[in-house]
Amino acid sequence: MNDSIHRDPMFQQLLAAAKSPVTRRTALAGAGATAAALALAACAPGGAKKTLTPAKDLSATEKVVIWDNWPYYMDGNDNPQSPTIKGFEAQSGIQVTYNIKVDDNNSYFALIKNQLQSGTDTGADTFCLTDWMAGRLISNKYVQPMNYEAMPNVVANYNQAFKTTFADFDPGRKYSITWKGIVAAVGYNKKLYKQLTGKDAPTDLYKDILDNPLLKGKVEVLSEMRDTIGIMMLAKGIDITSFTKADFENTLDEFKKYVANGQIRGIKGNSYIDDYKSGDAVAGIVWAGDLIGANIEMKNENLGIVLLESGSTFACDNFLVPMGATHSGNAFKLIDYYFQPEVAAELALAGVNYVTPVNGAKEVAVAKNPSIGNNPLMFPSDSDYSTKYHVFRSLTAQEDNNFSKLWSDASNGVA
Repeated sequence: MNDSIHRDPMFQQLLAAAKSPVTRRTALAGAGATAAALALAACAPGGAKKTLTPAKDLSATEKVVIWDNWPYYMDGNDNPQSPTIKGFEAQSGIQVTYNIKVDDNNSYFALIKNQLQSGTDTGADTFCLTDWMAGRLISNKYVQPMNYEAMPNVVANYNQAFKTTFADFDPGRKYSITWKGIVAAVGYNKKLYKQLTGKDAPTDLYKDILDNPLLKGKVEVLSEMRDTIGIMMLAKGIDITSFTKADFENTLDEFKKYVANGQIRGIKGNSYIDDYKSGDAVAGIVWAGDLIGANIEMKNENLGIVLLESGSTFACDNFLVPMGATHSGNAFKLIDYYFQPEVAAELALAGVNYVTPVNGAKEVAVAKNPSIGNNPLMFPSDSDYSTKYHVFRSLTAQEDNNFSKLWSDASNGVA
């Protein structure tokens, strides 16, 4: 086994230390016609656009802020009275309404699309969305510039990789700030993979999984196009930060071949993890946080993960402040609070098993719980950021529409 491949120690560390068995990505809606239709609808033009300007900020007189986010992203098991939220309220005098309202990017966009287009209040002063959707809102000028002068902790502690390498959709991070990073990689059921293949773990996506006849009907991948096609392209040596239309289409053709010949049994969102837990799926493409949570939930180490030498995809969920936000100043204070290393570490120690963009959080976590602070899936090294994690490049509006339709056609109807 190549020593440069990170795998089981991550899980041994987290099993001993993590507190929460649930994860953000297990709450995603599954694949299917509805999700595909929403994706395409979100790409569609919204008619004549007017120039939008930020709403009047009432932060000076109204000490409130409304934050919409994904499930399982807050300490206290998403309780609105979570320790870090209460800490912010005590420090700032601002009352937080924390809503678990983002089930997936497209469905949330559908809820607020009309308000975004008109520049009126969406009901939230800030929300967190994934890179590609954040890029869509930025390109449509639906969100306000970030006020870095009001966020000294962000200025001081924002990890450089998140400001540059992982900001293709928002150069200079003018309109977005990272909330958490998400790793997609290769996952496998350890016992069954060994039984079927004789190997301890996969090391090559094609040779060991997609082209391995011993795993026919036992491979499952993600319904997120950017992760599944992205990892396939990386395994072929394609730079996903600058791939061509031909690269995408050729890889999609390969993907369709594996679906047609029965190698891939499923293309799923939230439900894929159940198939890995049951053994119906033995290997494929997964979100790392899900397998961490599944092992914790099952109180064992049955599921493993491999960061292939060819690379893993990496995406972020990001703070955005819509044009219609009426408490943008309070939103900037909230964002800044979570860029204190002690606060970022507190989230990780409480079981929010995703990558923090806050410098200094690792050191705080190591001091309090070395098994979490030294875990590379939660606190990657600078080398991991620069060599192992890759971002699927931003798509033009036309590419987004075309690629999403091609992906929908290729994956729709596969359970």
